[in-house]
Amino acid sequence: MLSSEHCKRYYLGVNVHMKLSSLILGCMMTMLTTLPAVSSEKPLIEVTDVDRDTVPAGTPAAFEVAFPLASQNEAVRKIGEDNFHFVPLAFIPLSETRTALVSTGANECTGAACSGMNAVHYLDHEAGEPRYPFTLRGEWLNVGAVGSVGNPAERWGWSSDISDAPVLYTEGGGGGQGLFCYYAILTELTDSGPVELARIPIEYSNASDDDNSAQINGAITAAEKGRSLTVSYKSGTETFQEIYHRAEDGRFRLDGQTRVPSC
Repeated sequence: MLSSEHCKRYYLGVNVHMKLSSLILGCMMTMLTTLPAVSSEKPLIEVTDVDRDTVPAGTPAAFEVAFPLASQNEAVRKIGEDNFHFVPLAFIPLSETRTALVSTGANECTGAACSGMNAVHYLDHEAGEPRYPFTLRGEWLNVGAVGSVGNPAERWGWSSDISDAPVLYTEGGGGGQGLFCYYAILTELTDSGPVELARIPIEYSNASDDDNSAQINGAITAAEKGRSLTVSYKSGTETFQEIYHRAEDGRFRLDGQTRVPSC
């Protein structure tokens, strides 16, 4: 049987052990709270490369309505002095009976000053599946961002979190001799047609500069629907944000000047 002295020593040891554990836990929590925060922000919009070689499911019937003279899934359209080769990119649902067909057009002119073109067609259809036959309700050319040397948009996506109607995201740009700039254009697909909401610098790189600040990458990471959106940038080990607020004219405008250099 344990004596009272043994019991005192036992409880004293337990008490010391508990205090030591609390001290260690407290130190660990202090260390964790003093460590620099790691950015966990994710892009608001899923942005992917434009794939002009893959035909989205269900587009042939829609593409024939948008481009009546199309040969299979490619249409050549002369606009101004240039010929553009359009292919279907994606459907964006606008309502139960209307969809937007987004197409990208590569310019036959591949000079540095020549750009491609993006097209949006509004197509009406019966509710439910299948969606065809389609009826053309509107055509808009030269929508969104494009690239140089004859390229249309190089990356794309869309979101329903920025404004009342779906918003098309297109990314383009270009450069040369180690200096490149890319930008994104947000286009709201309203009932009456596409309306440009914002032009946002997304990437800047300067291979002639050894400094980390010569490479800047950005992405839209947050939005207060119909009111503001946040663009988060990373340059080397530095991160910063720029906030765009919706103005009276409906466009999203940056508060102040952007920190992203231009080409």
